Order: sequence, then structure tokens, then C-alpha cells
Amino acid sequence: MALEPMTRGLWRYRSGAGRPAGRATRTIVVAPYGGGSAYSVYDLLRHVAVAADETLVLQYPGRGPRIGEPATASLHDLADQMATEIDRHAAGNLVLLGHSLGGLLCFELAHRLTRSGRHVELVVISSAQPTAVTTLRADEIESRDVEQWVALLRQENVMTDELLDNPEMLRLAIRTIRSDTLLAARHVGSPQPLRCPMLVVGGDADPDITPEHLRGWADLTVGPATIALLPGDHFYYRDRAAELGDLVQRQLPLLRRNGSAPMRATQGEE
Repeated sequence: MALEPMTRGLWRYRSGAGRPAGRATRTIVVAPYGGGSAYSVYDLLRHVAVAADETLVLQYPGRGPRIGEPATASLHDLADQMATEIDRHAAGNLVLLGHSLGGLLCFELAHRLTRSGRHVELVVISSAQPTAVTTLRADEIESRDVEQWVALLRQENVMTDELLDNPEMLRLAIRTIRSDTLLAARHVGSPQPLRCPMLVVGGDADPDITPEHLRGWADLTVGPATIALLPGDHFYYRDRAAELGDLVQRQLPLLRRNGSAPMRATQGEE
């Protein structure tokens, strides 16, 4: 299994099974969390890849081979760039799956790709607050010192202690996650609701993303919305990747069976 760049911002995931013969009829696109790279969601890819013919993952500016590139000015700018690359290189129906910042990005991508005539079969929002109710504050993020960023990185297990003890790696990590968090804090979402189905998933022990936040996404689509809770914190999928993949797989046959008819939302227990 491997990741290979198609463009600077769009990488293809290859499993041991290889690509199916013929052109893909469904492509799943995965958008990493803030501070993450294409490799940061690598362990998730094999569990969601079974739901599509091809699996692609986004590589944001400022990390990996793109580390020398400046961050984008806004999430709308990033969505514009990524939507163009997806539209050009992804075949068939689209399933968009994003975690945290990636969830906000997928919402914006769905707007752009739908307007360009692509069929977005499903949007999967994982561990993200709708922008209308976000608790992120740009002034608070800008005022955090190094010790506060280190505490956050340790709490969320984003980096190993070995990397945190490396001054250069720590500097780069703080720069990236600070920039990405500000993108989310300053983002004003597209005002019109989506028309495509939505699956919203979160961890039942996430201190920042509540069930009310997750349910709020249902107001942002006129399509069917399903809400689910899995055991875990903000990064619940690290231990529940197979279950998240199964949720996506089970949702798609429901969509085919019901067509455009709304599905009943399933609310997780608080």
C-alpha cells in the first residue's frame, strides 16, 4: 500500500489489490485535519477505500513536499484550489470525507463541485463544528505561546515526544497547526445549504465537538442527514477506523435504494 502524488495537492492511495479495470465509477476524497498531511490519515484510507473504486487524499500547502509553500489566505481559497484539482483528476461519483478542518473543507468542496456539474454522492463530516456555532476564536489562537501549543499537541497526540523535543520539528508543527486553526476560526461558511446527502460522525468523549454541534450540520443540507456517535475523543477514528469505514459503506446502498428521498437521521446517545 502506498501514496503517490497525482498533483501537488492531490495524492492517490494504492492498496495491494491495485486499481480496478476500467474507469472509476466512484471516487472517495479524504481531507485531513488541521495540521495534518496526506500521511496523517494513512491508516484510515484502507478502511474507507473499500467503499469506492479509487481513493484520493488531499495534501495541503505548507507540509510534506509542499512545506515551502505559503499557507492559503482563507478556507475558501483552499477549497477553490482543491476543487479544481478534484474536478480534473477524480472520476465518477464523489464521496467527500473530512476530519475536523477537513470536514469544513469538504462542505465547501461539495458546493464548488456540485456547481461544476459533478455528482457528490455523499459528504462525510467528522469531528467538526458548523461555522455558525464555532467556539474557535482567532484572537485566542494568535495569543497562544509555545508552551500552550505543546500542551495541545501532547493532549491530542498529534506528535510523538521525540518530535516535540526537536526544536525545528516543533517550530514547523506549531506554524502549520496555528495557520490551519486560524483558517477554521476565521471561516464564514457558504450561505446556501447543500443538496447532497450528509453523514456526520463524532466521538462521544470529544470535549469540544458536542452532539448538538454534530446535529447542527443537518441544517446545512436539504438532502438526507445521518448523525452518528462512535466511542472516543476528537480523534476517535484512530481506534474506530474500521467502524467509520463501515458507516460509509452502509450509507451508500441506502442512498441507491432510496434515491433522493430523505433518510431518517440516527442520533447517537449523549
